[in-house]
Amino acid sequence: MTIIAYVSIFYFGSIFGSFFTVLGTRIPIKENFTTKRSHCVACQHTLQTKDLFPIFSYVCHRGKCAYCTTKIDALYFTSEIISGFLACLLYYFYATDVLQLVALASVFSLLLVISIADYLYLLIPDRFQLLLLFGVVFRQAVLPVADWSAAFISFFVIFSLLFFTCLALPDGIGGGDVKLLSILSFTFGLEPTLFIILLASFSAGSYFLHTHMTKGSSLQRRVPFGPFLAAAAVVVHFAQVLLIH
Repeated sequence: MTIIAYVSIFYFGSIFGSFFTVLGTRIPIKENFTTKRSHCVACQHTLQTKDLFPIFSYVCHRGKCAYCTTKIDALYFTSEIISGFLACLLYYFYATDVLQLVALASVFSLLLVISIADYLYLLIPDRFQLLLLFGVVFRQAVLPVADWSAAFISFFVIFSLLFFTCLALPDGIGGGDVKLLSILSFTFGLEPTLFIILLASFSAGSYFLHTHMTKGSSLQRRVPFGPFLAAAAVVVHFAQVLLIH
């Protein structure tokens, strides 16, 4: 029964991952996601119900559009897998604490949407940042012991550090990344946020060098930092949880 439960939770999470991909791909370019049906970005063919099953549709069609056979960006498949795994992790660690589960699910979901938007457009819309701020405040409020003064101190220290870094090195870090890290520091704390910055910087640097050496990509190109920050935040959080347990 445990295996069946986790498989169900995984697929339930992947359904949300599919929806988050829609939000991350459409909202930054102001494309309607409530009335306009899903379609192939290459041939514009409206997708049918059988084409919209998370993971299975991608695998069955071998990562290609069923109508024009154009290769589909692996982003869609990846976001569904990530969302499924996150759902399982949250259930495993927070099944007995529903408020914490809901709060962290909201934060991690918004981080996934932000990652998708930044990956595609090198842009983190302010509306996503505002929703994330609401999410971290909610998470802070439902903590068993909430230290609000430490949360505000962490926020202002990280924001000040990154803001002046941004002024000194305009091409070093984007304004959206400054806001994102400042918001995350509010709920994760000062020390974990510094670990998030280190881990994300190392990961982004490794990715940059790998693509340059293997694909000959330009050294002047911009790398979306949001996905690395989001992934680092998730890793650091669950590492903390494991250490506590």
